[in-house]
Amino acid sequence: MDIQEIYALFFRHPPEHYAIFITSERHFEAINRLFPGLLKLCLSERLTVEELRQALKVMGLFSAQNQSVAYLPDTFNFTHAEQQIMRLSLRGHSLDDIARIRGVSPSTVSVQRTRLMKRMRMGTNSLQELCSLYAAMRTQRPPLSG
Repeated sequence: MDIQEIYALFFRHPPEHYAIFITSERHFEAINRLFPGLLKLCLSERLTVEELRQALKVMGLFSAQNQSVAYLPDTFNFTHAEQQIMRLSLRGHSLDDIARIRGVSPSTVSVQRTRLMKRMRMGTNSLQELCSLYAAMRTQRPPLSG
């Protein structure tokens, strides 16, 4: 699974206490940054059946010990400017186009985009990954409690 699929699946079926992510090792750090506070185990796609059994047993024990506190996902609230930058980026506009549309300098847009990446805890400089996560967040809203 890629990081966008993981994020979308996470909000369709939120874990109560813990999660096991089976994905490419290149996504492990992004998962840790996206889901702080969640008891999680990241496993390589190349794991054996025995490794999976062992992981399920360990996470089951952790879950039994930590049943009192459920995990609440950290959702992101975007400012109007951040939403505008992301929507324009998703439509394929360049940094200069976005600056012209918003009436600011290209360096302002660049700084705002960099802040977005840091704020989303992606630890990446990839605009493509940032856009795919933003798209996943917009389409997979967490259920409202109440």
